[in-house]
Amino acid sequence: MDFGALPPEVNSGRLYAGPGSAPLVAAASAWSGLASELSSAADGYQRVVTTLHAEEWLGRRRR
Repeated sequence: MDFGALPPEVNSGRLYAGPGSAPLVAAASAWSGLASELSSAADGYQRVVTTLHAEEWLGRRRR
C-alpha cells in the first residue's frame, strides 16, 4: 500500500478505524502455542535418539 498516494487524514483515519491490536495478540498466542508443541516434539525426538544411542539397537542381524 502506498501511503504517500493518499492524504494524511485518510491514512490516519484508516489507522484509527482498523482492527486494533486483537489480531496481533491472537497471532502471538498462536505462535506461542506452536512453539510449545515444537519444543515438546523436539524433546521426544531427543529422548528417542538418546535411547537408541545408549542401548544396543535390536535391528536386523548382521550377516
